[in-house]
Amino acid sequence: MMTSIRNLVIRLRSDERGLTAVEYAVLGGIIVGALGIIGAAFTTELGTAFGNLIP
Repeated sequence: MMTSIRNLVIRLRSDERGLTAVEYAVLGGIIVGALGIIGAAFTTELGTAFGNLIP
């Protein structure tokens, strides 16, 4: 029993197939968050610019 659990842990530790998917998911989350922040700032600035343009 302990040998099979030990072999399972060794196999899981050396398996890196899912690691790439996790890295892409984290990177995608960071990019989406950054785009959201930039979009919010741009919307505010755009509203201010049009407000100053047309009194």
